[in-house]
Amino acid sequence: MAIARPVDRRLFFLFDRSHARLSKLADKRLRRSAGIKTAQAAALFYLGFHDDCLLSELAEGVGHNNSAITGLIDRMERAGLVTRIAVLSDGRARKVRLTDKGWAIREIVMRDFRDFNDHLLKNFSDSEVEVIYRFLQNAPENVAALDSSSPNP
Repeated sequence: MAIARPVDRRLFFLFDRSHARLSKLADKRLRRSAGIKTAQAAALFYLGFHDDCLLSELAEGVGHNNSAITGLIDRMERAGLVTRIAVLSDGRARKVRLTDKGWAIREIVMRDFRDFNDHLLKNFSDSEVEVIYRFLQNAPENVAALDSSSPNP
């Protein structure tokens, strides 16, 4: 008779491990179908709804800092997925625009991630899925409250 293993209740570590495994699987799938990684896919997704946005807006939209976005957009521009456009009113600011190739790759990404999400949610009820969404949307703010309430060391 097999001994039942205790359920791991370390939420952050379970989440982190799941994130790492899912990211690897998503990267593998995206490399195969679209020739990109998940960071580029996130940017393509965001730009599809916010084309011609500022780099700072893209950074906020995908949850990266400005320097990470600059490097990401450099790579995406070399790949022909986006172009940068100067903002006439601010010589330092740049907007990002999808190219025709970027729009085409975005369609592949959207199709792949609809399928990926369907598999992620397999065997969950609608009410369970709503709880998952609520958790993922609220967890960062819940933990951020620790920073504001904790005394500085």
